[in-house]
Amino acid sequence: MVRKRLFGRALLIFAGCCLWLFVALPVGAETAAEDGNDAGVEAYTLEQAIDRALSVNPRIQGARSEIDKADSDIALRRGEYFPTLSAQSYIERIDNIRARGQEDPDYLDQQIMGVTFRLSQPLFAGMTIFNSHQKSILDRARIDAWSRQQNHDLALEVRLHFLELYKAREDSKSFRDAVRRLETGVEAAEAFHERRLMPYTEVLQAYVDLAEARQQLSQAENLVETTKVRLNILLGFSVHRDISYLGDLERGDPLSESFRELLEYAYRHRPELEVAQKSVEMAEKDRNIARGRYLPEINATVDYHIRDVDYDERGEQFGQTIDRDRRNYYWTAGIRLNWEFGLGGQQIHRHSKANHELQRLRHNREQARNEVTGEVRTYFMNIREAADRIRTMEAAIEHARQGYSRAESRFDLRMGTISELLDAQARLSRTEAGYNEAVADYLSNRARLYHAMGRDKRLLAEATGSEND
Repeated sequence: MVRKRLFGRALLIFAGCCLWLFVALPVGAETAAEDGNDAGVEAYTLEQAIDRALSVNPRIQGARSEIDKADSDIALRRGEYFPTLSAQSYIERIDNIRARGQEDPDYLDQQIMGVTFRLSQPLFAGMTIFNSHQKSILDRARIDAWSRQQNHDLALEVRLHFLELYKAREDSKSFRDAVRRLETGVEAAEAFHERRLMPYTEVLQAYVDLAEARQQLSQAENLVETTKVRLNILLGFSVHRDISYLGDLERGDPLSESFRELLEYAYRHRPELEVAQKSVEMAEKDRNIARGRYLPEINATVDYHIRDVDYDERGEQFGQTIDRDRRNYYWTAGIRLNWEFGLGGQQIHRHSKANHELQRLRHNREQARNEVTGEVRTYFMNIREAADRIRTMEAAIEHARQGYSRAESRFDLRMGTISELLDAQARLSRTEAGYNEAVADYLSNRARLYHAMGRDKRLLAEATGSEND
């Protein structure tokens, strides 16, 4: 009896464990899929991150769907060159009310049913079919340029987040060094105060500066984490996933092209300008289509008819009753001309509307060209200004480090005050932050310049100085 009870308890425990595993394992699998691989942290360089974003981002996938849609429209317009086959069926009832003169069998009480198959081939349609097909091809090119612009925009967005991450890391490193220097200064100030070699107000000032440096360090470290979250979203990862983004804030090679060379490259390769140009060409096709509405349409048709006539009463012929019901099979062929005259001036107003739209798009094209010129000029000047700041801040950092070293030595020899040391530390922190900001501005403006020029993502990666082709 005891063995049976023990066996029953063991069986219940085994069943409970199986049930727990059945419920817990799928949840664990979903959690692992969402939070990432626990075996190690994934690492992405800038170029790898751009490739990942371009492959999974919904914005890019939507642009690809637009391209597929344009391809379908081209096939649709191409099909208008070919003949169409249609079928028509009808039924009608004729009831004769009153008749005079000789009997006409076509108007006796009867019921008619028929089926018609028509093969129609357009011969002339005012060039509307040709222009519609050409317009769809231009629209495909326009969407392709727009899609490339979406790729450039996303690549620039990823790149700017990487630069923000690099700068936040450098700022964190600089503030961490500042905190370490200030902690050493606070310890020294406390020691001097205990020997009554320094007033306590200077010790308090050292504590205040240390608290401010720790606050700046906390903000920089938080910016590192929030920037990584934004990059995770752009790359299609969970915000909780731990991804290592590689790279440092490096200036890279200086800009070698002249402004005129950069501008000419932008005029040839900027996707927005191509979109504007294709829009103008599409508007010209719309105007040609509107002109074609003035002309007639000519179609060649071949019809095959089946006609069944069922009379209510029989007829008489030569004194005999005959069955008038009949079924006919026959075909017809011909040329049909259809010419519509809009008495309300529809054709005129349609053509006028197309002309106004064409003028509007031409003005937009000029505006887009002017905006591209302004962007290239602005970013080119910003790069030169940032390069000047980098050279200035490089010298300033060296001077600030020497100043802090001298102030520290004077403080240790009791020849300087804690205020001098804190001032030297503040100047060193400001120059390091200014240098990081100058390099980040240089790289971000260079990336924006290459984006304004319409360069591909690999050349854009060169602009940040963190990747080489």
